[in-house]
Amino acid sequence: MSLEMEQRVAKLEQEMMDLRQELEGLKRQQPVEKSSALSARQSMADQFEPKPAQILKPNSSLEPKPKIMTNPEEKVQPQRTLEERIMWALPKLFMVILVMGVLWGLKLVSDYGYLANEVKIILAYVLSLALAVIAYVLERKKTGSSAITISLYGGAFIVGILTTAASAILYEIIGLTMALVIAVVYIGYGIVISYLKKNEVLTIFVAFTSLLLPYLLEYDFSPVIILIYVVVLFMMLQFVILQHKQKLAFYLATFFSLLAVSIIAFMNHDNRVVFAIGFLVVLTIFYTSWCRLYNAESKLKNIHVGLQFSLGTFSLLLLNFIIRPIEYSEALLLIVISLFAAVAGYGYKQKWQEAFDSAVTLAFITLCNTLLVMNLPGEVDQLLIPFITFAGVMMSLRLRASMMKVVGSFSFTITVALNFIIHEPTPFFSIDHISLIMPGIYLLIIYVYARRPKETLTSFEKFMKEIYVIDILAVITAGYFLAYIGKLDELYFASVGNIPHLTCLILALLFAGSLLVPIKYKGRALTPVLGGFFVLFTVMLEIIPYNMQGIEWLNIVTRIVYIAVIIAIMIDVLMKGRIYQIYQEQAEKLLDQVVSAGVVLTMISVWGLIHQLSYNSLLDWKLSIAFSTITLFLTASISLWLSTVRNLQTLRLTGFVILVIAFIKLIFFDLSALDLLIRAVLFILIGGIGLLLSGRLLKK
Repeated sequence: MSLEMEQRVAKLEQEMMDLRQELEGLKRQQPVEKSSALSARQSMADQFEPKPAQILKPNSSLEPKPKIMTNPEEKVQPQRTLEERIMWALPKLFMVILVMGVLWGLKLVSDYGYLANEVKIILAYVLSLALAVIAYVLERKKTGSSAITISLYGGAFIVGILTTAASAILYEIIGLTMALVIAVVYIGYGIVISYLKKNEVLTIFVAFTSLLLPYLLEYDFSPVIILIYVVVLFMMLQFVILQHKQKLAFYLATFFSLLAVSIIAFMNHDNRVVFAIGFLVVLTIFYTSWCRLYNAESKLKNIHVGLQFSLGTFSLLLLNFIIRPIEYSEALLLIVISLFAAVAGYGYKQKWQEAFDSAVTLAFITLCNTLLVMNLPGEVDQLLIPFITFAGVMMSLRLRASMMKVVGSFSFTITVALNFIIHEPTPFFSIDHISLIMPGIYLLIIYVYARRPKETLTSFEKFMKEIYVIDILAVITAGYFLAYIGKLDELYFASVGNIPHLTCLILALLFAGSLLVPIKYKGRALTPVLGGFFVLFTVMLEIIPYNMQGIEWLNIVTRIVYIAVIIAIMIDVLMKGRIYQIYQEQAEKLLDQVVSAGVVLTMISVWGLIHQLSYNSLLDWKLSIAFSTITLFLTASISLWLSTVRNLQTLRLTGFVILVIAFIKLIFFDLSALDLLIRAVLFILIGGIGLLLSGRLLKK
């Protein structure tokens, strides 16, 4: 037979198999009509007849095509429907129900005294073997689906493990050593079944149950033996995981194994070095398998790098608790650094940029951790701990790993909050003071790096953008800086009524600076939040009584700065300066309201400054009354003039209201409080202001 005929026959056989599968699917969904069956047979028969159009072109199929290597993760797998998923999960659920029913039935028989404990254990083992035999028979005869057979195999494992634990602990029929031997046999059975059936859920269950076994047997064995058991079990699971690329099972088995070794170490204070070495062996196996499973071309590579980094930091945390009583614990941490350095070197060699960055960061964090456990001054710890969490956040931003961002941000937030509560900026030149400054710098670096432009956004990054996370980060950074200034204010400057004036001063400068920065650099929330606090503090500076004690010049300077900021904003908006250009769309709509609010706030601030000067004996109280009235008339005059020039209706109404208030104050309060000289000068000034205003308004 020629090569061409062999290829044609192979092609026809493949088409016949496809048609047969389609016919079986139609039979399951709806009755197949005879006409459709006949047409299908006819189409199958037509495939055997050679047609002129099917003559192969020369050099088209005779030449072997190069094989294209595709990754298993990139193969398009048919997605199961919800109904198919439910149908696939039902056998497992019913198997669990069956096992529970059998166990309760045996307990009921035991309560009534029908069967001895030995008989119940034997029946349970018989049930375990029967489930495995039934699964094997169904698989050989191909009468059941794979979901049923896997459920039966898993049920045999569950019954066997639970029966072994019950016979050793509850009924004390067999010794713990014998129970361990039987359990190891069942674990071997579970690993073999997981290897042969390629089911990841079964692998996860076998790993979890096997690692739970020492706790079921109440740790009556030597801790070192249990440690060896956990390490060997984790090593054996790698054959299944690596063969079938079961990555979820890989991460879960690693987590449970690290946790199991840590619990063994915590429960036994002796031989901590042995437990630490076992922990390092598990960690080494994990990173060795991870390098074999990692695929740099996968779309999920950031998730895998994030999980690897998270497990690395988690293991470093557990290792710190394990090695705490050890005298030379730094040597073990140096081994961990060597492990991370080896992973980084392998990633660099394979050109895995994300894996290289993650491993280098872990090595750096471990190096900082090594410095922490050394006999260094306590002040160094205060600087290193926030820096370590900061490095984790930067690594998550570098890799754009969602889970790393959440975990790293949470750790960094807790660390910064505790650091801020514990430390004080005293003495001024001290490590404690630097410990307060550095988190603010870290926050600024994180914000600048997080807002860098990206070509495409992941779904997590889109969600974070929708809920204003980066914008809120800018507010948090500014808030931390203001809180730090508040600590300085509390210790080094006077404050009255729990209002730190230095903080108020910095707030005004921050608000003014934020207005001059484009939104793409500062975010969408910083200026509105600072503006709200700026208005609040402006009002509070006036509402709180004027007898503000403390540093006089600081009180006066604070008020002057607030007045200058408000006037500068109004002038910029009216003259269409930089602030107006940045907020042009909003400024055009809210120009009248913004100018009116600015005029009122300026009047309140000037009034408060006058009374502050009077309280500090820098201005006679009678002159302060006169200047207050003049301020009202000037404000009303300026408001009416600007409203006429710019055609601002709200500002015009504001001017008339202030003018009425000014006349009421002049007539009912100032006439009785002022002497003749000041009264005459006041009326001359007010009259002149009124005539000038009237002339301007009439001219317009």
